Amino acid sequence: MRREFTDLGDHRLLLRGNKILNDLFSRSVHSIRQLTDDDASAKGFYRFLLNERISENELLSNLIGNCKAACSGRYVICFQ
Repeated sequence: MRREFTDLGDHRLLLRGNKILNDLFSRSVHSIRQLTDDDASAKGFYRFLLNERISENELLSNLIGNCKAACSGRYVICFQ
C-alpha cells in the first residue's frame, strides 16, 4: 500500500510532500530531527510545513483520500 499526496498544486511540493509522508510511515519516530538525515532535509521539512501555498485542507483531503482507498472493501475496526 502506497501512501501519497496526489494534488498539491506544484510538482516540487508534491515530491517533497511524498518524501516526507513516506519517511513518516517507514520510520518509527515522529520528531522532525529524528526523522531527517541531515540539516538540509530538516530545513526542507520545515519549509514544506510552513509553505503558504499548501493549506491544511489540501493536506487533509489528500490523506483522507488515501485512507478511503486503503479501507475500501475491507472491514475496519477502530479503537478509541
